[in-house]
Amino acid sequence: MSDAPTVLIAEDDAAARTIMTRLLTRGGYRVLVAEDGARALELAGPQVDIALIDWMMPGADGVEVCRRLKAATGGRAYVIMVTARGQKADVVHALESGADDYMTKPTDHGELLARVRAGERIAGRERALAHACHEARSEADRDALTGLYSRRCFDRALLAQVQAIGPGAPLALLLFDLDHFKQINDQHGHCAGDEVLRRVAGAIMAQVRAGVDIAARYGGEELAVIAPGTSVPAARRMAERIRRRVAELRVPSGERLLSVTVSAGVAGRRDAPEDPQAAARALVSEADARLYQAKRTGRDRVAA
Repeated sequence: MSDAPTVLIAEDDAAARTIMTRLLTRGGYRVLVAEDGARALELAGPQVDIALIDWMMPGADGVEVCRRLKAATGGRAYVIMVTARGQKADVVHALESGADDYMTKPTDHGELLARVRAGERIAGRERALAHACHEARSEADRDALTGLYSRRCFDRALLAQVQAIGPGAPLALLLFDLDHFKQINDQHGHCAGDEVLRRVAGAIMAQVRAGVDIAARYGGEELAVIAPGTSVPAARRMAERIRRRVAELRVPSGERLLSVTVSAGVAGRRDAPEDPQAAARALVSEADARLYQAKRTGRDRVAA
């Protein structure tokens, strides 16, 4: 049962919710239940494999929940919109918003289970493909010193995430630069500098969302985080957590303990671009400008 796919049921009708929960639990699925849109948004995380989402719910409608879930899972979750709205325009709108399938109420129990099974097969193939790609690229895509993703992987991932931007699915970019890093290398040696970089990379990895955010070594002592589905205010809070975590580090160097700080720049985008490559470059340029603003105004701070 621990390996069973996780299905999110978002339905404000108690009777329908109970029926679907029993049906899928008996079918061997792990079920998460949301009684309204607000709770569905709380549960819309990377643990969800398949979702049955009612269109009309208090708190947030099904389209918003679908968009948020797709952002949180990198598009992996299989979403079935379940609603009484059956006009062709409604179907088109749901599918364009990211839903993978559509069912009208009242639902036939056999058909519902069959569609969930189909979604399970598709989601399973996507997971297997993603895992195979990850394994094949893991060494080439990792920076040997820090264990973060490489610059090449960063460029590829940023372009893919910019292309995936949609309504309700913003994208944020965080750039970090170690303050006075040359002095560490000059005064304590490059081995000490390497250890500082490794420790800072570890501090970043401790704060990002596993399987969602992409942390990379952008170049030299510059590190970056791509944060899908994240607004600029939320990304700034993440950057502040990382900045504080780094400031608390004490890195051994011989008989001394070295301290280090970082400056950070945060930029974001909410709308789908006409030219994704130009938009990706612009996002980096904006984050870089914010980073240098943080440097100019005293270092050890975040600018957004």
